[in-house]
Amino acid sequence: MIFAIESNSLKLTLCLLNDGKLISNFSLSFTNDLSEILIPSINNFLKKNTITLKDISFLAIGCGPGSFTSIRTLIAAAKGIIISNKHIKSIGINSLAALAMSFIEEAEIKNIKYIVSSIDSKRQEPFLQTFEIGDFQNKTKLNPTNEIKTVKVQDLKKYLLENNLHTKDVLFVGHNQKLLANERMNLHLLESKNQFSDALGVAKLSYSLISSKANITQSKISYNKFKPLYVRFADIN
Repeated sequence: MIFAIESNSLKLTLCLLNDGKLISNFSLSFTNDLSEILIPSINNFLKKNTITLKDISFLAIGCGPGSFTSIRTLIAAAKGIIISNKHIKSIGINSLAALAMSFIEEAEIKNIKYIVSSIDSKRQEPFLQTFEIGDFQNKTKLNPTNEIKTVKVQDLKKYLLENNLHTKDVLFVGHNQKLLANERMNLHLLESKNQFSDALGVAKLSYSLISSKANITQSKISYNKFKPLYVRFADIN
């Protein structure tokens, strides 16, 4: 069983996945410090689903990029769980990849080749990364085609050109999607309101990696330990 946790500066999400099937999914908005609600939320979530940490085989965590404070708090708690429960294996997930995984089915239905994921940096330059969809040697359906960058919305056309991306081949998901809809860039956009990296996306990507027996240590979208994925200086609260 996979227990996945993801958070940003506004929302905490938890998810249980067993053999690829969703057991339970939980979302909680918060305004105070994440550290105040994280452990109680985990305990209540597991108790509600009559699950204990002994039942968990993998703990998967969204490691960023995103809110520095949330990433630091989440990873600290996850490391504590792993230390106290030696049987649980750790999987750190690139949150941009988890976001792309959440919408991969929509992209496949539309025969779209690439997903550009966007996460708020709390500045005017969201975190962006592009993922190609297909069956790759690492046995995953997502393959990053570039490194994570911070890009201003007005520079998105330049970003697409630099990465040889044609708008008809790209599904843009995440932060600033509404703004791009008004820019008339002819990118593929979705009407879904909740476009952020969540625990379900983290769990689905983790299951994909586990079930395909991908080498997590050599993956560009996952890690066999929890480590923060920072792109900027640690001043993004």
